[in-house]
Amino acid sequence: MRRTAPALLALFLLAGCGTAAPTVDVDDPMGTAGDAVASIGAIDIRDAAIAPAEDVEGGIAHPAGSDVALRFVAVNSGDAADRLVSVSSPLAGDVDVSGEQALIGGSTLLVGDTGSAVPAAAASVTRATVTLDGLRRSLSVGPTYPVTLTFERAGSVTLELPVDDPDRG
Repeated sequence: MRRTAPALLALFLLAGCGTAAPTVDVDDPMGTAGDAVASIGAIDIRDAAIAPAEDVEGGIAHPAGSDVALRFVAVNSGDAADRLVSVSSPLAGDVDVSGEQALIGGSTLLVGDTGSAVPAAAASVTRATVTLDGLRRSLSVGPTYPVTLTFERAGSVTLELPVDDPDRG
């Protein structure tokens, strides 16, 4: 048994090694370089961007007509519960929001593939997906694009989101 414990510990530690997605400290008000950040009421939005393209051809990351995911972290630093009611953008014919949209006081909502670290003090963590369906125009890496998040209690905030650069490291 004594020889088994160190071997199991070593196996456990090695299992945690490998390549992981970059993390973002959601307690850091600056977020990731280039990503949009905002605060509205008790809700802090961090690490907000349009998902990266797998291939960028001719400067186009996402062609017109395609669907593209958003990513962001919403932290409710207040005591009262809130909820992501809707997402809108002039870029899309429609916006699909699915998953858990509630934010109890002290909780964190992870939307999309954020690669973000969850704050240790978070009361709970929920996950959702937001997809801009049927882009009305092509999107490129570099410019920013307007997306409005509406929360039940905190209200609405419009962010200028960049297309995440897949080569950003």
